[in-house]
Amino acid sequence: MSNYVFVYGTLMSSRTNHCFLGSSRLISAGTVESLAMYDVTPYYPGVVEEEGSFVRGEVYEVSGKTMRSLDRLEGNGYMYLREMFPVRLGDGSSVEAWVYVWRHGLTGPKVPLEAQPWRECVGCS
Repeated sequence: MSNYVFVYGTLMSSRTNHCFLGSSRLISAGTVESLAMYDVTPYYPGVVEEEGSFVRGEVYEVSGKTMRSLDRLEGNGYMYLREMFPVRLGDGSSVEAWVYVWRHGLTGPKVPLEAQPWRECVGCS
């Protein structure tokens, strides 16, 4: 069984933590409905459930070993909680993919859909 993961921040291609995906295969760009993105720190975003909102990102097919590595990186169960969501792919089809959902309060601004996918490090040099 394939593991699909939807990434929307530092794990995206050409971002700082993309290397954690190793040789995982990029499936497509994608969009998740009923999630909203926030700048939870100046260095990375988080998503939370919010009706009427959308998040853009990328879907990767990952191995079980890579999934466990991502769980450690994302602090699964502490910082983020890995949950399954339907993701609309670029060709109009859908897949079920794991998404890391932020578990803490929101202190930063919402990232509107037109400003997505998330840019690297807001406010950094």
